[in-house]
Parts: sequence; structure tokens; C-alpha cells
Amino acid sequence: MEQFGVLTLGSRLKRLSDHLFTQVQDLYSQCDIPITSTYFPVLRLLQKVGELSVMEIADSLHLSHPAVSKQTTKMLKEGLLEKKIDERDQRRSSLRLSKKGVEAMIKVEPVLKEMKVVVEKMTDFSSDNFMKGLEQFEKHAFDGRVANKILDRLTPFQIIPFEPCHGEAFYDLNMMWLKHYFPNRITDYDLALLSNPQDYIIGKNGIVWVAVRKTNGQDSVLGTIALMVHSDVNSGEVLKLSVANHCQGKGIAQTLLSHVMEYAESVGVNTLTLETASCLTTARHLYDKNGFVEMPPPKPSLYERADVYMEKSLEKELRVIT
Repeated sequence: MEQFGVLTLGSRLKRLSDHLFTQVQDLYSQCDIPITSTYFPVLRLLQKVGELSVMEIADSLHLSHPAVSKQTTKMLKEGLLEKKIDERDQRRSSLRLSKKGVEAMIKVEPVLKEMKVVVEKMTDFSSDNFMKGLEQFEKHAFDGRVANKILDRLTPFQIIPFEPCHGEAFYDLNMMWLKHYFPNRITDYDLALLSNPQDYIIGKNGIVWVAVRKTNGQDSVLGTIALMVHSDVNSGEVLKLSVANHCQGKGIAQTLLSHVMEYAESVGVNTLTLETASCLTTARHLYDKNGFVEMPPPKPSLYERADVYMEKSLEKELRVIT
């Protein structure tokens, strides 16, 4: 359909709309939300203003009167709305949320909050051409993961050791990060390590962990981190900390880093090291907050993009008891 350009704009928008409604309905079903995705504009409007007639709802939402009438009739039958008759004119009535409707809107609020974040990230691109912008949005919308991305933000996650089934996600998350920040500085070593963490990290006295949401017997990987332990000098290097773009702001990076620090201390590591880049301000803030200190690098980095070397001491302070 895309090959016909603006001539199929209406059809593409309809296809996009239908797909998003389906994704949202799937999400509501999984979260046991007792509303239909198409009901939201009416429910939100009445939640904010209280009572309105069908005509007033139609005017406020810029929808046709028959369409709103048909939809609100269904919502009345489902018990989400209730009708209030005008005491001065029995021919007039208004609609308001029922107790069930109020409870449904309270229950859906956390879902809507995370849905807003995910959709905003899907639309976070610049384009001076509407059709090109639409194509970019379609690319994100039709990846089949809109509902799952929202669930990734809603559902508690856990940190578990890397398994072979996490290999594709480990590659994709870290490669996405590289392409976003350093598209022209991806090396052959990057590709080899990301493609085979078993040999390049785990096989060299390293450990990889992933942050996952358990779903239908499968792991939805939200983030990764690794630790290379150098037993000869009791130090360890933190590397490959990455978090899925749609899960930013949920504390996953902090949880992964805290897990590594606790593990390192438990196995006798005295010093943690890492390399980062001065342009990565969010990462630098995370490391500063967790006690990593910038130091002169002991040796040249394997990566041209890494211009900051940091260390954190894990040795507990000795207390003199008198």
C-alpha cells in the first residue's frame, strides 16, 4: 500500500487505527480491564467533566451524533455509564460514569500512564515530511509488540543469569544502543562479542545477567549487564549495560548495576572498573551516583569511543574498636 503514496493515506490511517485498537484491546484483556479500547475518549471526557448529553459528547469529541449514540448505548448496556433524566424536562437526559465506569477508569490509569510513555517514544522522531513520518511510525506500530512493550513497563522484572535463549535479545539491545550513539564506531570486535557472549565473556571468567519479564513461559528481555572478573588482581570490569528504549526510566539500569556490585563484593572483588563516553550523560550520572570515580586509564581502551575510565572501591572500611 505504501507504494501508492498519498493516494492510500486514508486506508493506511485506517489500517494503523485498527491495529492500535487491537493492540490496546489485547492489553486491556491481559490486565483484566473491563472496557473496550474504542470507549476511552468518551470515558475520559465524562471522567473529567462529569455529565454531558450525547450531543455535547459528540461536539466535544468532534464525532457524529449517531456514532456517539450507538457507542454510549453499548456502554449503558455494559453498565459503564448511567443516564440522568433532567427533572425540568423529561425529554432531556445526560450521561455520566456509573460506579463500574469509575472503578474501570481507576484501574486503567496505570496502564494509560505506561501506554503514554511507549507511544511518545514511538513518535519521538523528526521529519519534515508527513508521509515519511507516517512510515516511521508504522514501522514501530506494526512490529507486533505495542501491547508487550506496555506490559514490559507494567510488570515486575527480575535479574537472572544469561542463557542461550537470551542471545538474540542481548545482541539486539546492545546493537541498538551502538547504532543510536556510535553508528560509525561499531567494530568487528563489537559484532563478535555481541554475537557470542558465551565465548567472549562467559568463557573468559565473566558473567552476563539479563533483566526479564516472565510471560507465557518465555523471557521478555528488558536489559543486560556483564562482569569480567580478573581474579589475579581482585578486580572486575562492568560492561554491556543496556536497557530497552521503551523501558527507560523504570530503574532497570540501577537494579542491574546494583546486582553486579553486590555479586562482585560477595566473591571478593575489591575494585570495579568500567569505560564509558563523556557524551553519555545519563550513564555518567548513574555511575557517579553509585560511587564510581573517574581515573586515568591504566591502559589504552579497545574502543575509540570510550574516553572515560572509572573505578569503584568495594573494600569495606576497617573500623578500630577501642
